[in-house]
Amino acid sequence: MRFLSGPQALKAALLISTLLIAPSCSNSEQKADNHFENLIDRQGDVSAFEQFDIYNNQRFNPLMDQGAWHGYLLPADGKVGYFSGPMIIAEEMPLFAGTYVDKLTISIDGSNAKTSEEVSSSAPGSLTQTYKAGPLSVATTLRFVSDRTAVIETKITNPTKARVSIIPRWDTQFTNLWSDNASNNVGVSDILEGWKRQTFFDDQTSQTQFSEVRDGGKALISEGAQYIISRNTAVEQTANDRGQISAKSKQKHEIEAGNSITLYAAHSYVHTHEEAKKVLLNHPVILSDPAKWMQNTDGRWKTYLDRAKLTDTTDARTQVAVKAMETLIGNWRSAAGAIKYGGVTPSSTFKYFSGLWPWDSWKHAFAMADFAPEIAKDNIRAMFAYQIQADDPIRPQDAGMIPDTIFYNKNSARGGDGPNWNERNTKPSLASWAVWEIFQKTEDRAFLGELYPKLKAYHEWWFRNRDHNKNGIIEYGATLDPAHNTSDLQLKFWLKGNPKKLPSTCAANNEGWYSCVGIEYYENLLKSGDYEQLRSGAQVAAGWESGMDNAARFGFISPEQLNEYAAQATNGDISAASNDWAVRFFTNNDEKGRPTGYSINQESVDQNSYMYLEATLLEKMAKELGFEEDIKSYRLTAKTIKDHLNNCMFDETTGYYYDVQISDEDEPKPSGCSGSLLTKRGRGPEGWTPLFVTAATQENADAVAKIMANENEFNSHIPLPTASLSNPAYDPDIYWRGRVWLDQFYFGVVGLKNYGHDQLANEMIDKLFKNAEGLTSNAPIRENYNPETGVMQGATNFSWSAAHLYLLAQTPSK
Repeated sequence: MRFLSGPQALKAALLISTLLIAPSCSNSEQKADNHFENLIDRQGDVSAFEQFDIYNNQRFNPLMDQGAWHGYLLPADGKVGYFSGPMIIAEEMPLFAGTYVDKLTISIDGSNAKTSEEVSSSAPGSLTQTYKAGPLSVATTLRFVSDRTAVIETKITNPTKARVSIIPRWDTQFTNLWSDNASNNVGVSDILEGWKRQTFFDDQTSQTQFSEVRDGGKALISEGAQYIISRNTAVEQTANDRGQISAKSKQKHEIEAGNSITLYAAHSYVHTHEEAKKVLLNHPVILSDPAKWMQNTDGRWKTYLDRAKLTDTTDARTQVAVKAMETLIGNWRSAAGAIKYGGVTPSSTFKYFSGLWPWDSWKHAFAMADFAPEIAKDNIRAMFAYQIQADDPIRPQDAGMIPDTIFYNKNSARGGDGPNWNERNTKPSLASWAVWEIFQKTEDRAFLGELYPKLKAYHEWWFRNRDHNKNGIIEYGATLDPAHNTSDLQLKFWLKGNPKKLPSTCAANNEGWYSCVGIEYYENLLKSGDYEQLRSGAQVAAGWESGMDNAARFGFISPEQLNEYAAQATNGDISAASNDWAVRFFTNNDEKGRPTGYSINQESVDQNSYMYLEATLLEKMAKELGFEEDIKSYRLTAKTIKDHLNNCMFDETTGYYYDVQISDEDEPKPSGCSGSLLTKRGRGPEGWTPLFVTAATQENADAVAKIMANENEFNSHIPLPTASLSNPAYDPDIYWRGRVWLDQFYFGVVGLKNYGHDQLANEMIDKLFKNAEGLTSNAPIRENYNPETGVMQGATNFSWSAAHLYLLAQTPSK
């Protein structure tokens, strides 16, 4: 492996205009408000690549910043002198590639100084340690200064009355164990075939290159991925086959009485040889004036905090808001691989969340428009970079759609080997909501003009591909995809039970399940009730498309709950009960009769509420940009949906909004409605979405608010769970059938405030901040919370929870 030596690289890099690789913020004299300290527990000692909790989260919460793909921890209590990690995002998953970096040993007159009186702290954008090393005082600070580089500043002060001569040494240890849960200490090389590390170095730089790994379930590492350390002082370096690098200063450093010296190291993780070349040129530029680059990081964070107008550092909700900002910025990933623009991922620490989802991205962007609008813009652009085009070679029928997920690697159909890229569905229509908020905060008409035609195409896709009966009201559904249908477009599904007549199109699987094809046989099973359970990939994708994955309204209920429901609703008739929870499908076709995908047999109140909101916002955008011909169409769309929500999707008897179950045989009623309200599947947060988008009538909103206030429905220990306590499929531990998700909580309390129920909304917000475990302490923000106990659940460091907590903390209390 060839690379420039430290001095050579410095000379080469200084020839490059620093304007090309300038610091991210020119406000170099500003300092971040470090009164916001230790809002997230960033301590931990690393022993293995995977240190997962029961939810598949890395148990520690590294500092990540500036769009970097790696992060660091403070050492555990009682330890000092190094930073734990790094944790890297191995393209699509978080792994602790290092145990520690820059473990400092100071030699004074040939003896290693003992450390004492250590203090560690984290603040927005920084990790800091102060301690004694013999007679000396040491302060080390780590900050990210670019999207690939963190700088460690080490300031050594001599408080004595005599000169002190020192020789510092820094040790870095890469990780050798795969999992700290493995009873037999399984090594990384035992898990990752062909795994090895190679280290190359000169007198200022070391490059540790990782071997290529293409295992979508464990690690994805490309050739050229490496960890690079550069120093601003010459060092003698050694490395061993256990992953340890030692860098000992080649010179003695003299510290006069009462004076100090400051030494710097730049640390980078890169994915490819191309990124490595850029970093090797950038490191010398950074190290030529490292203090300036670190000050710029402080200035950037001060700008975030100033924009957020968060001044009361002792207020608990203000601290939660700053913790939310740290979470969102920590989950920001710069462009890499197939991700063309920087975007905010759902979580830095959950095993499967290192990609971008539209449903998440719209929420992240809406909140970050307030304090980091440029990141918000790029998060939107990152998703629309993969908007399906009319000439798409795989799915031209989906022109206008945004895929469900994009990751560092495309899927095999797109020429990649990524396991997480998903085009089986999209997500609800809140893109215009986020774009309009960005415009409101920035007044950037160019950005609005850039996104408007893309938003319009996305809006039109819904009506073309998810409105089966063409009444202007949308269903959720699924695309044509190998997970949903055969190559000749036969629906795939799974059957459990012992049906009387099993066709040849079914094949036995395990534990009484059969894999089958054909929508006709699927319909026959539903009519006969000759099954125990039915599941299909299209049903799963339709749940995903809603963003409420396994919600009760999409037919998801456990067998035990179904038995209870049958006892109460169908006199114990399991077949009839199953039919109440069965999801049917429509095959949608284009104007030439060619299949375009599937709709489930229900018009969903939440998606149509979002479509109402989108139509009203697109009308505003059209006015702003001068597209007069579009205004009338959006106004008509909004009116059609609003009337339908209030006339056809609201149940007068129970006082709540529900999805509507439809069929091809439905005849419109005199009211213009068709189908039947899905009251039998209970109530969920979809019912307060019309309040959030202000499409509800005041009378209907008052009725919904009454149910939301009921302690036997939604007003639980933490209010507004994702299924009411009376829902037949409710369970406080199930993902979308009981747990409290903070986006739905936010939509609910904003909806209440929209219709004058401020006191109830404020009481619910108070209960959330009081009862959500760890929220006002230093625990990471979680994906969701148990409505009955407040216990944290799901992913840690979760972005859309952070986005809505930030918004809730900014919400007026009256």
